[in-house]
Amino acid sequence: MITDDISVLYPFMLSWNLRNLISAKSILTSNQPGIVGTCPGKYPIDAWKTFFLEIPKDGNKKDITGRFLTAFCEGIKNTEWDHNRTVSLPIYSIFPDYDIEKLKIVFKHWDDIGISNDVPCLALAVKCRGLYCDNREGQYVSIMAVWNDAVARIISLDWFEGPLEDCTTPEWYLETTPLLNLRDAIIRMRDIYKNTFWDNISFSIFTIPTCLGSCLNGELANPSYDIWEREWRYTNYSKLRSDLITLFIKISDIFFQNPVESDVNE
Repeated sequence: MITDDISVLYPFMLSWNLRNLISAKSILTSNQPGIVGTCPGKYPIDAWKTFFLEIPKDGNKKDITGRFLTAFCEGIKNTEWDHNRTVSLPIYSIFPDYDIEKLKIVFKHWDDIGISNDVPCLALAVKCRGLYCDNREGQYVSIMAVWNDAVARIISLDWFEGPLEDCTTPEWYLETTPLLNLRDAIIRMRDIYKNTFWDNISFSIFTIPTCLGSCLNGELANPSYDIWEREWRYTNYSKLRSDLITLFIKISDIFFQNPVESDVNE
């Protein structure tokens, strides 16, 4: 029987436990990944305000003030965020190379590192953007947050720019699934945005930790979305889906001893 090499966990335990005392990054070498904290999750979206990764009380939330001109709707208030319901995401200091065995050990011993079990260990975001009507931009972003016990939740944001004179107050819709088995979450994400036909359409993939994206063939960019450090861009849906399938197989390999590749490929 092969036992876990728990020495893999040492830099994670060290960086996590020292995060409030000194700069955890300063104690890590380039070959030592670690987790230096958590932060409220945010959508990697290009907008004029921050959209948090919130789990709404009733499973959905919306703000439609962008449909109207402010001058004629003084009584309409913007929807407020409930930060007590925001999902926090881990901040990895570095994970230079994809190593499935190291990831398996870190995720398996997530609680031993000392991180709260309500913090997912992995997150995947897929974004679709384009012109949905009359040169008005729309953006869809769906994030699959995965916890170390192989359960997941998909939290989605639909954002729509209003008419030119009102584009500073776009309308948006937020929706989340219940907690799902990771296999079911992958099936839901597998064909995401397949039937979206917008002008100038493009797609993006983001991963936490970023080393998960080492298998992706999209155009690599360095976005300015805080915790989302890398972006892989696509203008062809078939290439996006092909990379998603590869990524989902990789994620399944981390969490399941005998992953069924057909579950992802169908």
